[in-house]
Amino acid sequence: MDYETKPTNRHELRLYAKLFRSICGFSQEEPIDPVALLDRLPELEGFDDVRYEVVYNDALPNNVPAQCEKNDDGYLIQIKESVYKGAYEKKTGGYRMHIIHEIMHPFADKLGFKPIFSRRLTKEIPPYMSLEWIVMALAGEVMMPYESTEGMTEKEIMQVYGVSESAAKKRLTY
Repeated sequence: MDYETKPTNRHELRLYAKLFRSICGFSQEEPIDPVALLDRLPELEGFDDVRYEVVYNDALPNNVPAQCEKNDDGYLIQIKESVYKGAYEKKTGGYRMHIIHEIMHPFADKLGFKPIFSRRLTKEIPPYMSLEWIVMALAGEVMMPYESTEGMTEKEIMQVYGVSESAAKKRLTY
């Protein structure tokens, strides 16, 4: 499900990605292992209320590989067992992106990207105001830093940053 939120742009998202990498203690160039990051989240400033759990594959709908829910205690990221395993074994770059995407939900929320409940005549939300687009773009910027991937080929991005072909292709378009 998507929600309208405050507007942003790619330039701002790149700055937020740098901030996230800094908070986590990563350089602006090194690859990130989202699975290892999950265990570190509670130790990081501002992420002590983020937890995760690996759930049976049938615990989430077929088209939902992972999800993040906000509750009274903070945020709970639920990840399908097959997705976690594929990301852990570094066999599927898409699974790694699913996990970092869910990690970006609490980060975006803490940055003030909160759902705006308003009436719209159309159901379509412009990307720059779409919470899901913002989180997806932020995940891409965190996993594949713009300056570090400039001049790289799709295959190089996939190999260095452990992302899917789809993610690497998308990175090359912006």
